[in-house]
Amino acid sequence: MSASPDRRAELIAAAVGDDLDDAETSELRELAAADATIDTEIAELRALTETLGSRGPTEPWLEPPTSPDLRERILVATGHSQRQQFGTRQFGTQRLGMQRFGMQRRSAGLAAAAAIVGVVVGSGVVLGVDAYRQPTNPPTAITGPPGTLGAYEEVAFTTSAPSVDVEGGLVAHTWGTETVLEMDGISDRGPYEVVLVDRSGVERPSGTFLGSDITIECRMNAAVLRQDVTDIEIRTSGGAVLARAQLPTAS
Repeated sequence: MSASPDRRAELIAAAVGDDLDDAETSELRELAAADATIDTEIAELRALTETLGSRGPTEPWLEPPTSPDLRERILVATGHSQRQQFGTRQFGTQRLGMQRFGMQRRSAGLAAAAAIVGVVVGSGVVLGVDAYRQPTNPPTAITGPPGTLGAYEEVAFTTSAPSVDVEGGLVAHTWGTETVLEMDGISDRGPYEVVLVDRSGVERPSGTFLGSDITIECRMNAAVLRQDVTDIEIRTSGGAVLARAQLPTAS
């Protein structure tokens, strides 16, 4: 399946902004199956928007004027004319202003993202995503033993393949348990499933993800309290255990 550059960029922008409907989600999956760079672009833009969101001000961010030279270079690179305007964007904690604005949600979303990055760094140069990338582990001032609400608990994983590296941990909440993962070496598409196992042996699904050639960063949730969780397993679509972590007893 193929799509026009505008449609491809529109779907990527909507995916970064968590604004895909079911039909668009299916369309994007078909495109990504034939073009691995789509997943890469989505992952990089999400990492960038999360970092910018975490560093941004608490008040709405009003975009300052973009230099004509930078604006023109971005428009030329994306195949747009000077007549198309960028408009005002606001930063959310998870978005870079890529929200649905009716028929105006087009590939200009990606051009706007690039322009805003140039404004943020104040140099007129769009830096690579890796310059902004931070560890997946959620920053928190809360500390304590396993099971402490809101504290990040680092977990050691063992993997079934030497090429696979999994790092991460848990955050205990009143409503369940959050799993934070950073994974490399999982290039097969999958899908893969994250499962928490409780003390009685009941498996609590926490979410699924697809393999990628780049680092996979996930934050998933399961409806089970941390003190009831004994193991975390990452499984292939066939049910084989790709990685496992045994957890200490939580209070």
